[in-house]
Amino acid sequence: MFKWIISLILIFTLSAGIASAKPTLAFSNVGLDKLKKIAEFKLLVPSHSFKGYKLEIKEPYPLVLGQSVSKVRLHFFDESGKTYLFGIEEHKAVGYKINRVVTNLDVRNQTSTTRTIVEDFKFNEREEKININGIEGRFEPWANHTPGGYLRWVQDGTFIEFNSGDLTKVEMVALAKSMK
Repeated sequence: MFKWIISLILIFTLSAGIASAKPTLAFSNVGLDKLKKIAEFKLLVPSHSFKGYKLEIKEPYPLVLGQSVSKVRLHFFDESGKTYLFGIEEHKAVGYKINRVVTNLDVRNQTSTTRTIVEDFKFNEREEKININGIEGRFEPWANHTPGGYLRWVQDGTFIEFNSGDLTKVEMVALAKSMK
């Protein structure tokens, strides 16, 4: 049990380190059209005006426009660029491989082993069903009952994960319905 808890802590720590990578193109949607052309999937974005948002292309990092992109992470901030409103992560829904890093600690022998497991992506079908333009999505609220949570669905062969701690479920669904 102790090994399992330590493994979870390390996985969380590694994930947090990856998430803090510097963005490629901060506060600009200029590269979005170019990014759509090199993505290995149909990149979808909210069709609402970007006028009230600042967009940050968080992943891929670094963005190399001559290379294809297998996963995209977009962050949307308020007009000041200081308050994170929501994020969208996308990749192809079928044939996408994920790398999961597993670290096991042996406290008794003071050793650790880390390995990377490559797995086929599987869409999680738990949580509340949500209709997004006739497509079945899933909503998972935050554990602490704040607004928002995670909204996941597959549209046009693209897996989309939308998260927000600021927007309500209703606002998230409305934005999801505008994705084109």
